[in-house]
Amino acid sequence: MHNILKYRVVLFLAVIITFSGCRKIFDLPDEKDYLSTKMTYFTSEFSPTLGRLNLYQGIFNADNSSFPMTFEIVNARFGDGRSADDMLAKKPVLVWTQEYTGNEKSLAEIEAKRKIEERPMLEVRPSGDIIVWPSATSEVFKPRDSVTYPQDIRYFDIKVKNSGGTRIIKNLSVIPYREIPYFPADDINRYSGKPNTTTPNGTALQHIFPVIFGMIGEGTNAELKANGGGQSGLVYTYIRKVPDGTGNSLRFKFLNKDSVAINPAKFNETKWDQLVHGFNMEKTSEYVKYDVAYPIPVARIPTRFTSGGVTNTGGGFTAHVEFVYSRIGFGGRREQGVISQEFAIYEKGDWEIVFHFKTVNPKFEDE
Repeated sequence: MHNILKYRVVLFLAVIITFSGCRKIFDLPDEKDYLSTKMTYFTSEFSPTLGRLNLYQGIFNADNSSFPMTFEIVNARFGDGRSADDMLAKKPVLVWTQEYTGNEKSLAEIEAKRKIEERPMLEVRPSGDIIVWPSATSEVFKPRDSVTYPQDIRYFDIKVKNSGGTRIIKNLSVIPYREIPYFPADDINRYSGKPNTTTPNGTALQHIFPVIFGMIGEGTNAELKANGGGQSGLVYTYIRKVPDGTGNSLRFKFLNKDSVAINPAKFNETKWDQLVHGFNMEKTSEYVKYDVAYPIPVARIPTRFTSGGVTNTGGGFTAHVEFVYSRIGFGGRREQGVISQEFAIYEKGDWEIVFHFKTVNPKFEDE
C-alpha cells in the first residue's frame, strides 16, 4: 500500500511538471483573471455632507470579477466639461493606525492610535468603496442648492483593472450638501446653513428636542414633554460652540425658564464618569465639562458611549447621554426623571450641549 501511494504522488508531480513544461514548449498564455463587462456601482449619485467622513461601503457590484483589482478615479469633470480635478487634491486627514475600542484611558491614548496622512478628498478603495474625507469642504465643493444646475454637477469615472483587462465605469456624480457640524440639526437649514424655519420665508424657528420621561413640572405637577405646551412645557436642546478653550472640550449645561443655569448636581443619579468618552471631568454649579477627542463618536464603533451600547452591532454613528435624578413623590414613592439625547459632533472645537426648560421648570424637590 505504501508503494502504491508513493507511486501515485510521483505520477501526480510528473503530470504537473509535464503540464508546466508544455505551457512553455507550446508558448501557452498564462491564465488571466475574469473581468466582467457588467460590473457596476449600485448607485451613481453621491450626496455627501461636507466636512465629515462619508464612507460608501458595499456599493460596488463586481459581477463575479476576480480580485484583487485596482481602482482609479479618472476624468473628473463638471457637467459642462470643465476639469474638476480639484476634488482629487490631497489634504491632511486623520487615519486610524490602531483599533479604537472605547476603553482608552486618556486623550493621549486615543490620539496615539491615529495619525495625519495626505489623502485625496475623494478616494476609491481597493474594494471599490468610495470615501469623501472630512477635508472636503465648501472651499472646494460648491454645495447643492434647492435647485442644482447641470453645469455645476461634478462627474467622474472609475477605471477598474486586473490581469483580465480594464473597464471604465462612467458618469458617477457628486452633489454634496454644505457642512452641518452636528446631529441632530433640525435647527439648521441644510441648503443655506442658516437657522431653520418652518417655511422657507417664515420666522418660526425649528428646534431640537431631547427625550424626557418621568419629569414633573415645578408648580404644575404635570408631566413634562419636550415638545409639549402649556403645563407640559417645552424643552429645547442647543448644540453650539463656545468661544474659548483647548479645542478638545465638551460641556453639558441646563437652563431654567429664566435662562438661569440649573446646578447639574440636581441630576443626582447621573453616572457622570460614564457619560461620554471624556477625561479630566470638571463639575461646577453651571456645567460639567470633559476633555474629548473629535469627532464624536470618534469612530464608527459600537461602545458603551454610543446609541444602543456595545450590543448594537449596527451602531456607532451617534453618541448617547442620559441625565437622571430621583425624588420622593406622592405616597412616599421614589420617582425618577430622565432627560436624554442622541447626538454627533463632526467638527473639532469647544462645544456645549444645553438643555433649556423653556416654559416650565423641572421639579427636583421631594413632596
